[in-house]
Amino acid sequence: MLLALEAEIVVASAKGERRMPLDDFFFAYRQTALEPGEILKSIIVPRSAPETRSVRKFYKVSKRREMDISTVAGCFAVSLGESGTIVRARLAYGGVAAMPARARKAEAALIGKAWEPETAEVVVALLESEFTPISDVRGSASYRQRLITSLLRKFFTEGAGRAEARPSGKIARALLEKDESPPHESGHKHVTGEAIYVDDVGQAEKMLEVWPVCSPHAHARILRREAEGARAMPGIVAVLLAEDVPGLNDIGAVRHDEILLADKEVFYHAQIIALVVGETQEACRAAGAQVVIEYEMLPPIFTIEEAIEAGSFHSDPNYIRRGDVAAALTNAPLNFAGEFSFGGQDHFYLETNAAWAERGEDGSIFISSSTQHPSEVQHIVAHVLALPMHSVVVECPRMGGGFGGRETQAATLAALSALAATRTGRKVRVRFDRDQDMMITGKRHPFLGKFEIGFDDDGLLLAAKVALYSNGGWSLDLSRAVTDRAVLHLDNAYFIPHLEFSGQVAKTNLASNTAFRGFGGPQGMLVIEEIMDRIARATGLAPEVVRQRNLYRGQGEANTTPYGQEIEDNRLQRIWQELAESSQFAARRNELRDWNASQPNKKRGLAMTPVKFGISFTTTHLNQAGALVLLYQDGTAQVNHGSTEMGQGVYSNIALIAARELGLTTDRVRVMATRTDKVPNTSATAASCGTDLNGAAVKNA
Repeated sequence: MLLALEAEIVVASAKGERRMPLDDFFFAYRQTALEPGEILKSIIVPRSAPETRSVRKFYKVSKRREMDISTVAGCFAVSLGESGTIVRARLAYGGVAAMPARARKAEAALIGKAWEPETAEVVVALLESEFTPISDVRGSASYRQRLITSLLRKFFTEGAGRAEARPSGKIARALLEKDESPPHESGHKHVTGEAIYVDDVGQAEKMLEVWPVCSPHAHARILRREAEGARAMPGIVAVLLAEDVPGLNDIGAVRHDEILLADKEVFYHAQIIALVVGETQEACRAAGAQVVIEYEMLPPIFTIEEAIEAGSFHSDPNYIRRGDVAAALTNAPLNFAGEFSFGGQDHFYLETNAAWAERGEDGSIFISSSTQHPSEVQHIVAHVLALPMHSVVVECPRMGGGFGGRETQAATLAALSALAATRTGRKVRVRFDRDQDMMITGKRHPFLGKFEIGFDDDGLLLAAKVALYSNGGWSLDLSRAVTDRAVLHLDNAYFIPHLEFSGQVAKTNLASNTAFRGFGGPQGMLVIEEIMDRIARATGLAPEVVRQRNLYRGQGEANTTPYGQEIEDNRLQRIWQELAESSQFAARRNELRDWNASQPNKKRGLAMTPVKFGISFTTTHLNQAGALVLLYQDGTAQVNHGSTEMGQGVYSNIALIAARELGLTTDRVRVMATRTDKVPNTSATAASCGTDLNGAAVKNA
């Protein structure tokens, strides 16, 4: 973008400043024109002349619109003369060479040409010759080559004839009506900076810092670990290895298969082997580079397909069956078999995982942790330190987002800080930077679905045999429960007379994948919706027609899920029909069909899809909560409960519930930070039931 806008760079040093075009600043891959001692001071983007008619547009092609590296990016800027011809052109591309570059031949060829869609064809051949892109994980060379020309065509098609004078700069503001709903209890603290998070305390107080020494290999045998050189470096207090763990060197939430500090074998890239503890993070990082670890490389498994071929699984398959699926598939008028796979995502909460710990008297330990599950952290730390649970107190003040990524993953940092505090006798702070957080912690599970489907000419689904495989990573974590919930959501809102659903967790050499919004439900529904689309394409029916015909309906078997739950007050058919009418679905679909026919470069779609949303825990004993309400002589109240606040507003809900039950205004109710010494044995704040469970406990209290 800056190339197309003719930006200039100002660099500065003790000798003074100098200015250069951005074109001259980068001269090779990751190499700039900065001299020793110089820093980048500013970027200057020139204003366009008020009388100039210009068109500028930026395009980005990537798997995600935001927070993703482009497959190809293009920014184009043309200035037009009074006759409408192009008098200046800048065509800049990214993702097609070692560094962003201009298409100079094509720029020169555009000068004097008319500003119209046909002009793009004049320079297509030149564009194809100016760049030689490579193939990588984001796209093939041929795909990138096509994008180079298609983006320019899109620019001319969308912009020709619609160049506008430079806007006046006036901003119109639409004032919304005042919202009378109660504000988020921490909203004002978020915007003023008053809200206290775990690491705010860690930075404000004098604490030891740490640096994790991580494996550079996805799978390897550890032959040697040597930390004496690191321990001797200035500012280093300790270098902790597996033998420094007084209790169980494991933080597995469900199964003891998740080593805290690896000593014999590493199972994924970035697995922690040692923890350097010192006065500053810089000293710890320097010492970490002196920890000597020798490896023997072992073959890794990364994908679900590789795990299936190798027979590498965390679990046996779980099944749900109804009817005679084999006979129904054989007798179905139409059928197909197929596969459907999709990847995971990082939680990318704004606050990365953090914890700090302080040793108390009698060997006790206090931990402040950014966790959705303080009781689980308490349980794990007690095992690691060989302490009874009453000697471990865990507090969660609030979190900057969670999305499931802190349900089990926060235990690593809590255990490391508690171990370091116990060994050194001082407060210890552990906080992952963004790179560490993304490398070390788990993600949403990638899935592979394999299916055989039987149906008829009317689009009715008669039989489905579906096998789901999740990529659990190196340890089990919550993968079994995630995969089970995916299987429970495979029917979504559709009646399938004959079926066999199965789910199995693949064991790979990746970070251990974990809870994520929906907890397997979205993955299961995505597979059945793909199947519905394929039925629609096979029969020639509209997708919404196929979906509506297969919805749960009536009474008895056609209104009962594969796991035997009859759907009470089933309004699916009624809601579907009313939404189709109120949204004017048919008319809008016809309008889109006409619009798509007239647009060579843009296409739009419209769909209507049901969604099953399961709440609460499938492990039923976790559906419980506790609360402690303290009343004071001045008529105010403190409320303690087991749910954790991560921006979703559960503290606000709890305050409203307590105020209503006590007959108080909300300013006289204070919701306290969640602590295991106030409300014990709590469940995770997850499964979309934090307010339901804890609010009921507060009401009872």
